[in-house]
Amino acid sequence: MIERLKENRNDRKDATKGFFQPGLNVAVLQRTIPKTAVAMGLIMRKILALILIVTLMAMLGGCKRELPPEDNLVNKASADANTEVKAADSDTTNANTTDSGSVDTKTSDNGGAEETPSLTPEEGAKLLFWTGDLEFGKAVAAKFQEKYKVPVSVEEVGLGAIDKISLSGPAGTGADVFMSPHDSFQHGLAAGLFLPMEDSVAAELKERVNEVGIKTVTSEGKIYGVPVSLETSCLFYNKDIVGEQPARTLEEIMDKAKSFNNTDKNQFYFLSTIGDGYKIYPFLSAEGFSLFGKEGKDNDNPGFDSDEFEGGLELIKELHDIMPVSSTDLGNVSFLRSQFEEGKVAYEISGPWDIKEFKDSGVNFGVSSLPTYKGKTMTPFAGVQNAHVSAFSKYPKAAQLLAEFLVSDEGAQLLYEKANKITTLKNVSNIKGISTDEYIKPFVEQFANSYPMPSVQRISFYWTISAGTCQAVFDGTLTPKEGREKAVSDWKTMLTTE
Repeated sequence: MIERLKENRNDRKDATKGFFQPGLNVAVLQRTIPKTAVAMGLIMRKILALILIVTLMAMLGGCKRELPPEDNLVNKASADANTEVKAADSDTTNANTTDSGSVDTKTSDNGGAEETPSLTPEEGAKLLFWTGDLEFGKAVAAKFQEKYKVPVSVEEVGLGAIDKISLSGPAGTGADVFMSPHDSFQHGLAAGLFLPMEDSVAAELKERVNEVGIKTVTSEGKIYGVPVSLETSCLFYNKDIVGEQPARTLEEIMDKAKSFNNTDKNQFYFLSTIGDGYKIYPFLSAEGFSLFGKEGKDNDNPGFDSDEFEGGLELIKELHDIMPVSSTDLGNVSFLRSQFEEGKVAYEISGPWDIKEFKDSGVNFGVSSLPTYKGKTMTPFAGVQNAHVSAFSKYPKAAQLLAEFLVSDEGAQLLYEKANKITTLKNVSNIKGISTDEYIKPFVEQFANSYPMPSVQRISFYWTISAGTCQAVFDGTLTPKEGREKAVSDWKTMLTTE
């Protein structure tokens, strides 16, 4: 038809009338398409519709006539064709997903649509689980074996899991699933120790787990673990000594310590370890110091050469006045804990990991958020304990199922009951007791005023430097200014070891 129009341009208007008429409806338009083209299916219909539009636009443009309102039916026909093709594509995709059985959607007990992973344990699978909470680990192992018929051995391994798996993993003797604090994530990731979660597991985790936790195991869009529990520090107090209402300011604690302390009886109003960079951080940050910058991501600048850091060291120096003990003795955490349990200490700073032991000891204690200092809220670290699947596991599917089970409602209930820890689940309404627990609730509140522990690779430098610097300043062998200089010098020295 186009060739005929080229030969006789005067016939263009008549030709247009013969093919395209005002008021033409979709049904008439569709009858102009050969039946054989329709038979070619939805995709061919889309192509023909587009060709038709191009042809008509060329013809009408040559005639220099405007399309009447009724001509918009052509556009509608094209849109309808596109819609039908897209719908068909969508139906095909959905059908493929259903046929493959890769994803099964159901209503989650934890709220929202829960994607159940299609993973099934490997034939003959058996797993080894490392955790610092042995009772919790054994309880989880029993429930998991009951559900999946996969035996799980449990070993007590705490903070050194990353270093241990780097040696035992390649040797074939390491854990299939192991717990590790989130600040070790970058180190483990760089060493290739973590297995990335399969897509179905990752989708389930994003649906159920707090976003803050998910970020601690995510790199370049992939998830390399399961955030299991959230941690921070709070103020523990002995109700028999201070009553039902704890001090709200550090100044009040420091003032009352002067009359309460009795070194001969090992009686102290306040005790805290000095060489632990985790527990000492609320004091180091009291004057505005933020480790590795405000976001905790500046791997090149820890912030040691700052007035804020030196101000924190000034406070640590003052703590010696209310804790006239050597920093070495204060490093004995078991001693500090026993002193509190025996009623010889009014206050100490610790985490949810101590709740169960204090309950078992019978001490009459309470928990509150940290006190203020100079009118400002003291800021502790916030940490996430993550479960990782070893890249060396012989049973990666079974191992992923175990890691994911830790954040099931059953797993979260066991975490609370056996380890007194706080789950990372978005919805804890199904976890009996946690929302009304007088010991756990203050930790949930403290998270709002906590600083996420940096996960930069050089975080290990901080643990070493803070221990040496803070102990020296506390013991009086260095002034706060000298402590600042030492921290900067030690940082530069450690950089040369990389």
